[in-house]
Amino acid sequence: MPKGKFLRGIILIISGAVLIGLSAGWTFQNKGSFKSGNQKDSKSGGEKTTEEVFKNIKVLKGMPAYQLLPTMHFFEASLGFDCSNCHVRGHNDSDQKPEKRKARKMIEMVEAINKNNFDGKQMVTCFTCHQGNADPKTIPAVMTAEMMKEERAEEKNDQLIKVPNRLNTSEEIIAKYQQAVGGKDAFDKITSLKLEGTAAMGNRSFEITILQKAPYYYYSSFKLPFGTFERGYNGKTGWEKNPRGAQEIGEPDIQDLKLDADFYAPLNFLKNYSGLKFSDVEVIGKDTVYVVEGNSSSIRRYKFYFSTRTGLLVREIQYDKTLLGDLQTKTDYKDYRHVNGVLFPYEMQVANYERDQDIKFSSIQANIPVENKIFDMPAKK
Repeated sequence: MPKGKFLRGIILIISGAVLIGLSAGWTFQNKGSFKSGNQKDSKSGGEKTTEEVFKNIKVLKGMPAYQLLPTMHFFEASLGFDCSNCHVRGHNDSDQKPEKRKARKMIEMVEAINKNNFDGKQMVTCFTCHQGNADPKTIPAVMTAEMMKEERAEEKNDQLIKVPNRLNTSEEIIAKYQQAVGGKDAFDKITSLKLEGTAAMGNRSFEITILQKAPYYYYSSFKLPFGTFERGYNGKTGWEKNPRGAQEIGEPDIQDLKLDADFYAPLNFLKNYSGLKFSDVEVIGKDTVYVVEGNSSSIRRYKFYFSTRTGLLVREIQYDKTLLGDLQTKTDYKDYRHVNGVLFPYEMQVANYERDQDIKFSSIQANIPVENKIFDMPAKK
């Protein structure tokens, strides 16, 4: 997938591994903890709900089970918490902590506010009041003269943004992007890729390897101190493997993996994202950018930022919908270089509510021999 998006799969590995180990002193999840996987075949014949998969669910009933973990992350981001603030380690279904019992009441309160005042629309969330703090602030912050000056300068700059030979539709912007990264002729000359580099988080740095093969084969590995995390897709089956074993990937992660596996993703941009629209012109650093919005699924939307000068994708913000609000992940794409006539970003800076990741590739090779078997799911232990 010769574009910025080819890293989504490895970013997911990093995020998942960190949630499992980095924040908890490099230990694995206990049996019965939240996990991704195929959670189909409920009693009603559709997607399994939270109460069908997890124990002691009282106020988050009825939503798809795979949405529970993102919703927990939304609580973390909104209150500045981590799992241990509400859950007893190793016993997620326990009601021992009063914080968990209070959280249920707060969920009911937020749902009632939206139902009674906004026709059920998600206008008020946990973050509306908490803003990353356990205790909501009730007194407005002081507005200094300097802050007012900065706000007015921002408003003035927004009004003065001018783009020579401005494009006016998402189709035009994406077409320029496709040509900027190399175009169809350059893509047709590449059939496989090997990417090697590192991901830095704080003072730790880990090895990354990605293998891809046209049209829909994908493999990535991420080496942690306690073992290697892998993901793969062979055109039919998506899987992940950690030191505890391998498992098939279910919804919604399989949709991300399929996008990762699309070797010609830049050329398939209009097919992979729905509802694309040109929404704004903004400034990022010294660059003026077109902002294009779109969706990859009913629970995930994006903002793509394309340089008006080069046409390249310089930023992407991914919004994941949860029951109580959206979580966002921002990725900045930098240091584009040519590999066999196609431009690749050799550096990506990824940030979410929890941490920053700086991903740098030392080597990107095209048209190397890759055996298909590496993309197949390993045997389960």
